[in-house]
Amino acid sequence: MIAQYSDPRRHWRTFPRISSLVAVASIFVFSAFSQAGYTVLGGLPVTQGQMRIDEDDLEPIQTRMPAANPCFTLKETRVETEISGVIARVRVSQVFANPYPERLEALYVFPLPENSAVDRYSFQIGERVIVGEVKRKDEARQEYEHAKQSGRKAALLEQERANVFSQSVANIPPSGEVTVNIEYVQPLEIDEDRYVFRFPMVVGPRYIPGNPVTRPNVGRGWATDTDQVPDASRITPAMLPEGMRNGNDVFVSVKIDAAMPIQQIVPVTHELDIQQPSQTHAIVTLKNQSTIADQDFIVEYRLAGQESTLASLVHRRTAEADGYVMLALQPKWSIEPTEITPREVVLVLDTSGSMNGSAISQLRLFADHVLDHLNPQDEFRIISFNNRPTAFRSGPIIADDANVVAGKQFVRGLRAGGGTELLSALRLALPEDGGESARNGESAHPRYLILMTDALVGNDHSILGYLQKPEFQDARVFPIAFGAAPNDYLISRAAEMGRGFSMQVTNHDNAPEIARRFNELTNQPYMTDLQIDWGGLVIKDQIPSRLPDLYAGKPLIVLGRYQQSATGTVTLKGNVSGQSVQMGLELELPEQESAHDSIGTVWARQRIRQIWNRDVGQETAQGRQEITELGLKHQLMTQYTSFIAVEKELTEAPQGPLLTQSVPVLMPEGMTEHAAGRASSAAGSSRVAPTATSQTQADMAPPVVPGAAGPSSTSPSPTAGTGNYSGGSGGGGPIGPFTALGSLGAAVAAMMRRRNGRRAAEHSK
Repeated sequence: MIAQYSDPRRHWRTFPRISSLVAVASIFVFSAFSQAGYTVLGGLPVTQGQMRIDEDDLEPIQTRMPAANPCFTLKETRVETEISGVIARVRVSQVFANPYPERLEALYVFPLPENSAVDRYSFQIGERVIVGEVKRKDEARQEYEHAKQSGRKAALLEQERANVFSQSVANIPPSGEVTVNIEYVQPLEIDEDRYVFRFPMVVGPRYIPGNPVTRPNVGRGWATDTDQVPDASRITPAMLPEGMRNGNDVFVSVKIDAAMPIQQIVPVTHELDIQQPSQTHAIVTLKNQSTIADQDFIVEYRLAGQESTLASLVHRRTAEADGYVMLALQPKWSIEPTEITPREVVLVLDTSGSMNGSAISQLRLFADHVLDHLNPQDEFRIISFNNRPTAFRSGPIIADDANVVAGKQFVRGLRAGGGTELLSALRLALPEDGGESARNGESAHPRYLILMTDALVGNDHSILGYLQKPEFQDARVFPIAFGAAPNDYLISRAAEMGRGFSMQVTNHDNAPEIARRFNELTNQPYMTDLQIDWGGLVIKDQIPSRLPDLYAGKPLIVLGRYQQSATGTVTLKGNVSGQSVQMGLELELPEQESAHDSIGTVWARQRIRQIWNRDVGQETAQGRQEITELGLKHQLMTQYTSFIAVEKELTEAPQGPLLTQSVPVLMPEGMTEHAAGRASSAAGSSRVAPTATSQTQADMAPPVVPGAAGPSSTSPSPTAGTGNYSGGSGGGGPIGPFTALGSLGAAVAAMMRRRNGRRAAEHSK
């Protein structure tokens, strides 16, 4: 069966009067393509995907090794994903090739999802597979260094942030290849009937605040370690200039076992081939087989059904072992608020250099839509920031027509440039003394902080630690991520700690449509005071221990550990606008259940997340010990544990010196070297051929309608319902004149709505 659907969010029309212009434009586009297939370095042609060492750096190597090969090392990355229900298991294979006549150590900094639980690690050379194990971070590093010096092949995987990892592969033999395999599991992002799978591909350049430290850097990145980011050199990999690529081709496949009929599959960021052998199964691959690692890969699919219980999964290996349970609940309610509660809405807008281009344009559209749909009783503030924060007004102002128009003019005048002093902006938006209204003894409205940023900063922990302060417990934080490769660790954790939710707007998304979904969610009443009654079942170490607020359409994921088998009724209770809401389900905790073996891994990772969030910004010895023990027991990557794989016996005596090279990463799609704040490329010793064109596949692909036979091919598509966020995703699509006209119409409608709202309020007095 082939996936077929009619996407109402994309309407293609033919305009005869401009067809000639389109034809002329096409000539220029394809002319550019025909001339961009290769470049020349030192008289040698360099084809797409081939990477070469710069002649200036290659010369001294060739003095010692006349046959030195100028090609680079990371050959390809393969991503194989299997989705079962609400859990994805992902296998990432990185192929490193040594083009030199001497041994090589390859170093690579790359991202994984911030909620991933990395639980398997190995490397393969020839027919031999060396399986890794988790050890304490210092112990694993020492074992790796010893193996490297002795000539044994070894691989080390270390966590720098929850979403940034360092790969070290030692003693790759001359002209040989080593394939490193990493496996992880993660829960999907869900919003109502929409499920989102996201795979990050590149670590974007971080803004590093603070003063340089006096000691040597702890890593090999382009940034200097500072007092605010002491590991800056470990999270800033060498980066190629825009328009250039390395030799890393990325292949992605996603197999979906949804357990319910799949209504629609939406390619958000890349063109896809979609096969659907049955109503509940699908296979998704890249249309062009491979892509380059310059933006997140995002795919969304929708399921049929209106059930409140998304999943109830249990695993217990033996009757003597601990059992684990996972509930994914989605309560539904239809309670209309008796009155509209005035809010203080604070828009914090990132105008740093990394937001230049599509990202800042998308931000302006999103903010414009949010301002248009403020309630007449709301107050609002706008704070933009780069090197320093700038306030639109000194304090909150009422959301009347004149103030909203002035606020929109302020937003439309924003330009991107400078640093990313996000912490300073938060201090202005959420002052520790409570702000002017608190000092004057006035009753404060509920505060909604909408943070629009790519979050590409190095001081993540300080920012999250600030949001943990008890003074801000009344505030709800809604991070909106922009750009091709935002920092999902900071985005996701800020939403979690701020009891809000997050969204992502890619460079090609329909930003006003995603903003519409945001307004829809934040204007509905949400469920508070959540409690779960396990009905006599003995559940230990429930995660989260304190249940969060729940927004309409959002799932509640609850995990726990059990030892006694039993059956009972689980009841979820909460309040919506003062009215009680509850739902119940039957749950069996068996003595043994071999299925769903990843539940224990997900539980352990979420427990580690809970401990880290508790101590973020002020690590404790107790927290370090708890996380380390969980990592060792469950064989998981953590901030304090690493995967190490070493061949036990030396297969051949090492010959000559060991070369060490770092793999430079691509500039995120849509970002420029100047915008990233770098005066020169940090790639250092390597240059590559430019990509064929700076256009994306979505820009140059015509609309494709899935056929009745063969795999369907679908292009990134604008989304009407959601953005990619903790609970749903939106598709991609460029902003055109019709979107602009729609925004203008929405502005007029919003103005009329505010005017009618004020009249109704005056009439009721």
